Order: sequence, then C-alpha cells, then structure tokens
Amino acid sequence: MKNKLLVVCMVLVSLATTNKLYAVEISSKGSNYEAVIGDFIDSFMNSNYKKLDQVLGDNACVKIPRMEKVIVQGRASLIDRMKEDSGTKQNCTNSYEVIAKSEAIVVARVDFQYPNFKQQNYIVMEKNDDQQWKITQVCKFSKNNDKQVDPQNVVAVN
Repeated sequence: MKNKLLVVCMVLVSLATTNKLYAVEISSKGSNYEAVIGDFIDSFMNSNYKKLDQVLGDNACVKIPRMEKVIVQGRASLIDRMKEDSGTKQNCTNSYEVIAKSEAIVVARVDFQYPNFKQQNYIVMEKNDDQQWKITQVCKFSKNNDKQVDPQNVVAVN
C-alpha cells in the first residue's frame, strides 16, 4: 500500500512539474509581441528605420484620418520617410496598453505624449507563417491636450 501511494505521489509531482514547465514555455513565446511593441516605440522615438523594418509585416500600412478621408501609407514609404529623418529624436513620452490578444492577433494602443497633443497609434500585430509577431496595420490619431503648455517650458531635442 505504501509503495502504491509513493508511486501515485511521484506521478502527480511529475505531472505538475511537466505542466508548469509547459506553461512557462508557452507564456515566454506568447509575450514576444511586447518586444515588437518596444521596437516600434524605439523606432519612432529615435527614427530607427532598421527596427521599424524588422517589426513591420510585408503588407503593413499606416492609416491616418484627415477630415472625412483616410490617408494610407505603405510599408516602403514609411521606412523611406524614417530614413530621411534618421537621427531625429522625438520630444515626447510614451506608453502602451494591450487592448486585446489571442494566439494569432494582438491589438495595442501606443501613445506618444507631446507638450500640446497626444498621438495615439492603434497597432494590429499578427503571427506570420514563421510564427513571428509582425505589425500589419497602424491607425494613427492625434488629439489636443485639454490644457495648454507654456511654450517656455518646451525643449526641442535634435
């Protein structure tokens, strides 16, 4: 009887350990989208077109509302524009929030807070055929702050 109890305990411990390791492996793979968000933020803050190139999907685009129209920028023009601005540092703070996620799609909002306005980027990321997270679409919105900032407190960064 003691031997049977010992065997059952060993099997349960073995199963518990196996499930725990499996769960850790899945969660570490699943959080890779956060690295993509981080690289997107860094590419924007530092005009790092190489990082942007790495995180954008092949058919990625940015959509920007202008009055009643939508301006669409393709992947190549985004990277080319950032190459032209290479070396420019943004004078803003940033934050992000994951809005929704599944095993195949993640939607996040990345905010860039400037002294007088906030730029909100709604990012859609999808896993590609190689199981890598890539940004497939960005919808960019700008909104004015409720309060005005004293222009003497604004510092330009090059």
